[in-house]
Amino acid sequence: MAVAFLLLFLVIAIPVWFAVRVMRHPEKDRGMRRVMALQRGTEYEKGMQKFFMLSYLFTGLSFVMAAVLEEVFGMERFLSLLIPAFALGMLLNIAKWRFTGEFSKAGLVTFAIGLVFTIVYLILK
Repeated sequence: MAVAFLLLFLVIAIPVWFAVRVMRHPEKDRGMRRVMALQRGTEYEKGMQKFFMLSYLFTGLSFVMAAVLEEVFGMERFLSLLIPAFALGMLLNIAKWRFTGEFSKAGLVTFAIGLVFTIVYLILK
């Protein structure tokens, strides 16, 4: 029980720590350093900073959601990981579009593949 609590704490604490770090010290985050090197303007950098913050938080939330789906609802492990991964891809595409105005074609293709894979898996199961 203690090990499970420690793992849950780490799964929650690490993404929160990354999100706080990217908001307070964006120059320490590898992704933000790449964005700053592009020199596309302050507004774009602020949008990407918010995107990275939400990316870290959504990733941590998806791990917690996978554990809840598996333990509380009794789903099998693969499906309990597939659903949060699909939701994470959708949320990250929406967040990037919202904060930067860019819509990733690769993200859209990945999202579509994840949707088809989830539906096929649920039908064949």
